[in-house]
Amino acid sequence: MNRILARNAFANVLQTFASAVLLFALYRYINSTLGVAMLGVWSVVLATASASRLASLGLGSGVIHFVARERARNDSERAGRIIDTATLTLMVLVGAVLPLLYPLVARLLPYLFDGEYLAQAREILPYALVSFWLTIIASVFQGGLDGCQRMDLRAGLMVMGQVLLLIIAVWLVPQYGLVGLAWAQIIQGLFLVVVGRMLLRYTLPALPFLPIRWSKSLLRNMLGYGVNVQVADLFMLLLDPVAKALMASFGGPAAAGYFEMANQVILKVRSFIVTANSAVVPYVAALTAKQPSRVTDLYLENIRVLIFITLPVFALLFAWAGAISWLLIGVYEAQFVFLLGILAVAWGANIFAAPAYFSNLGSGNVSWNTIAHVTMGLLNALIGWLLGSHYGAEGVVFAYSIALISGSVMLIAAFQKINSPGWSWVILREHLGLVFVCISVVVLSGLMPLDFSSNDPALSALSVVLSPVLLFAAFWLHPMRKQLFQWLLSRNERR
Repeated sequence: MNRILARNAFANVLQTFASAVLLFALYRYINSTLGVAMLGVWSVVLATASASRLASLGLGSGVIHFVARERARNDSERAGRIIDTATLTLMVLVGAVLPLLYPLVARLLPYLFDGEYLAQAREILPYALVSFWLTIIASVFQGGLDGCQRMDLRAGLMVMGQVLLLIIAVWLVPQYGLVGLAWAQIIQGLFLVVVGRMLLRYTLPALPFLPIRWSKSLLRNMLGYGVNVQVADLFMLLLDPVAKALMASFGGPAAAGYFEMANQVILKVRSFIVTANSAVVPYVAALTAKQPSRVTDLYLENIRVLIFITLPVFALLFAWAGAISWLLIGVYEAQFVFLLGILAVAWGANIFAAPAYFSNLGSGNVSWNTIAHVTMGLLNALIGWLLGSHYGAEGVVFAYSIALISGSVMLIAAFQKINSPGWSWVILREHLGLVFVCISVVVLSGLMPLDFSSNDPALSALSVVLSPVLLFAAFWLHPMRKQLFQWLLSRNERR
């Protein structure tokens, strides 16, 4: 089982790396071809189209839990019926909601854009809704692969889908603009649906070629789990899509574009760490049925490793914000750097809620995940409107960060109170040296921002090199480094 968990975690990390490279290549291409404002229009329209997730009833997320459970019971036939039931239900429900959603979103767009940007947003809206329908269907098959603990196959599928998206975008965008990008996303969605089903049939031979089996009783069972997930999805719609809408309204489409890029940079870096933890969901589902006492031990080890990895990674991200601006935009853009720094703090804090979040998903106790999402969504919408109306784009990102941190702290506190993992300050004490170095790097980067256009070349070179040197030294001298290396060596010896 540990070998499977390690394979899945490794596959997730590789997928995240490849996806980050491909996404940033796409962003750079869109920036150079269409401009950052058009990127903002695209991201906001996609975010508003994501309201169609409300019709998913949480089934896409529930597939992982239920398929993993049935596979642990050696009932592949029932696991296949679960996948088909979720697929057929989502195809019909989401397909019925999309025509109703279109006029609502179309009426919202004039409050966010005007002129050329409004015309572009209206033009790509139908394509965005269709691509989201395909994405939701494909998510069932991806969840099925995760539930079968074949995250390596899912990772390969996702990377191939992003390669296809980039190739078609480069082909169509010069001639058709944002519409070409929208068509590229639809083709990517079709690829994920068809190939995802094929890979799942390879993993689960009991699955027929087409989804033809639907079970009312299985749907009823999944809905009990899915209701909490769906409520969470509802309020998460008040997080990212609302933040982008507020950013476009109070800061303009360019600010929305900078927010999209900065947020995606942070999320991709965060995913390097968190996606390894996502491999825990089917693992915890199996442990809950067989060895529930080990779930708490797994949580504590996750926290220790996360502190060791997250702090230096996000400190370096903060220090290199200027270099990332040059990479994606071509110049040092102060607003982008500011947004990146604030979001790094917020998402860095959110990472430490990941062990509790994924443990709850694996065990099926998702109510506190839902409460945390509700808190994030409400705070983001209320504080975002208040601060955005007074301070523009900066106020919106501060509200977004406050919401993220508040919900994360609540989830961590609730998990520790319920599960009594025996938290010890020893875990924090062993990281004190690392914490000091990371804070020093953040302060140093604030005093010497990495701006190649205004800094002396020698100073810029020092800024680039000094931060990773300090962080690597703290990493290398940390006792956790030896423990992780010994674990990897022992795994290789067992093989």
